[in-house]
Amino acid sequence: MKSTITSFLFFCITILTAYLSNAQVTDSLTYYSGIVDNPTKPEDLAKAYTFFTKEKAKNATSPKKLANELYATQYLAEIQKKLGYSSENELLNLESLKILERIQPKTEWTDISYLRVINELGIIYREREDYTQALKLYQEALTSATTLKNQAVLLNNIGYVYEHLEELDIAYKYYDQAYTKAVEANHTREIARTLSNLSFIKSKLDLPGARQGLLKALELRLSNPYTYELGSSYEHLAKHFFQLKDTISTKKYSDDFIQLARKNNIAELLQSALKLKIVTGEPKYASEYLKINDSLTKIEEEQRNNFNYYVYQYDKKEKDLQKSQLFNERLLYLILFIALASLSIYFVLKYKHRKEKLQEIYNTETRISRKIHDEVANDVYHVMTQLQTSAHDNKELLDDLENIYNRTRDISRQNSTINLTTPYVDLLQDLFLSYKDDQVNVITKGLPSINWEQLKDVQKTTIYRVLQELLTNMKKHSHASIVILSFEKSGKSLIINYKDNGKGTAIIKGNGLQNTENRIHSINGSITFESELGKGFKAVIMI
Repeated sequence: MKSTITSFLFFCITILTAYLSNAQVTDSLTYYSGIVDNPTKPEDLAKAYTFFTKEKAKNATSPKKLANELYATQYLAEIQKKLGYSSENELLNLESLKILERIQPKTEWTDISYLRVINELGIIYREREDYTQALKLYQEALTSATTLKNQAVLLNNIGYVYEHLEELDIAYKYYDQAYTKAVEANHTREIARTLSNLSFIKSKLDLPGARQGLLKALELRLSNPYTYELGSSYEHLAKHFFQLKDTISTKKYSDDFIQLARKNNIAELLQSALKLKIVTGEPKYASEYLKINDSLTKIEEEQRNNFNYYVYQYDKKEKDLQKSQLFNERLLYLILFIALASLSIYFVLKYKHRKEKLQEIYNTETRISRKIHDEVANDVYHVMTQLQTSAHDNKELLDDLENIYNRTRDISRQNSTINLTTPYVDLLQDLFLSYKDDQVNVITKGLPSINWEQLKDVQKTTIYRVLQELLTNMKKHSHASIVILSFEKSGKSLIINYKDNGKGTAIIKGNGLQNTENRIHSINGSITFESELGKGFKAVIMI
């Protein structure tokens, strides 16, 4: 039966693989958000626009899916931003604010989303030079900001607006407040941002501490994963030293800005770096600046010109594809259902068989233990008692009987049920102690460090029996004087290393070793053996 199921599953997987290898990229949030962030083909934004429009409409019907609706709305806004459609971008961001108002309860995620929308709207208004609206937006958001970090961001944005208005004293005040909030929040990224802006305003106002602050902000950003933000520090430092007529330092930091832009391959960043070069007295970069400026303008124009065409073409192609693939999709669902049903049946039967097998093993062990104890050990002990109270004095016979009793007791102990209500560490320690004597020293490492309570009872029983089997074999055959047992956790796996310094042997899996292997395999574990004559015996158990 097992081979039949395996063959059938292989057949199903082969069909699915052949189908999926020819399928187009599936509609996924990860894929389409990726092409919005980094479009490489003329149709990318159109494809993403179609997808997120559907996502927005689908999730708008359910109050429980407001987060998904917000996600789609934000990516539609980003698409409009990349196309240069400021008004559409603004409307979608304003709609995002309305969606956020409906999401309850408020969480850290909603706070971050709200701040991101406010920042996007602020950029839109600043680019339009509508500074009054930008300030109104930031001030309103500031009244509801609940965290020091968010307050620092909003205060910094207000300072940035006043800097654009050339009202430097007011900008200085807000940057100073933003820096204070960022320090209180202990947020390195915002500390660097606000400190750089504050120090640059100090430079413009000819206040002390400008240089030190700018260098400190640079130092913080150099240790920050957001490396592209270094551009702001390089620009501030270059302008600071340009103002001081320090041409060497000006060139150094403007060069650093260009290298950063080229390394990150961000066209907009390179455009800013080249513009800085021109502003700070290096006109030779003007031609490259014009070239990249024209290139960015051309890309935006192409995206605008092709957007509507590709939206239409993509919708048409998608409808045709849906019709042609309707039969294939139904077939795929049928195959998936059959495959999943077959897998479920297979694993249910396998689990049932394994469970029955384990239960039978434990039932057999219990029956053997009870029979040896009740029918053999008690009878032998009864004979010993009779002989001790009789007139006969046969010490040799008593010794033999006592030896029989001890061996019978050991058999019973080896096959008896394990009382798992006792702490498992104590059970193992008692087991190891029972094999320790004047000739054999059993050493353990890491035993208490394992969280044994995470293991199932069947796993605990199996581990106990396997270790017992290894120690029994050691006692009978290896004549070892030292046994080392180490326990360690590696990821989700438990690893047990057994090692003794006995005489060793060529590995031949007799009943003993085969039983230990079967036991470990029954709980989805593995065990390996290693031994040579004169080099002791090793075993590694992984569960």
